[in-house]
Amino acid sequence: MSLRLAIGAALTSCCLTVACSKSTVEPVSVSGTLFADGKAVPEGSVTLIPAAGGPPDTLVVKDGKFEGRVSPGKKKVELRAFKMGKDTKMGDAVIPAGPENYLPAKYSSMSTLTAEADSTGLNPSKFEAKSN
Repeated sequence: MSLRLAIGAALTSCCLTVACSKSTVEPVSVSGTLFADGKAVPEGSVTLIPAAGGPPDTLVVKDGKFEGRVSPGKKKVELRAFKMGKDTKMGDAVIPAGPENYLPAKYSSMSTLTAEADSTGLNPSKFEAKSN
């Protein structure tokens, strides 16, 4: 009986060790620039979506620059540049507008842009888009 108990304890210990030893991937630091029509984007975002699946990393663009920590690997890149939309009038009420992306879908939801994030940064790290 004690042999079965010892074997059971050893197997449980092995299973817990394997199950609990998830390897974690350390994020890497990246930075870059985003231009639209030859000018630095005042406000926007760069979203890096892992090609192998997983949660995306979205970095805020301010005055054409972005930086942050992201998971390493090959990425699909989505670019967005924001400007304030137009207020909506409903009767006497005015609903304030929020920011709108003014880049075409070929840079965001329909993007074919790619990059690679590793310990040296993001390659490529400079993105240029056209608003029309």
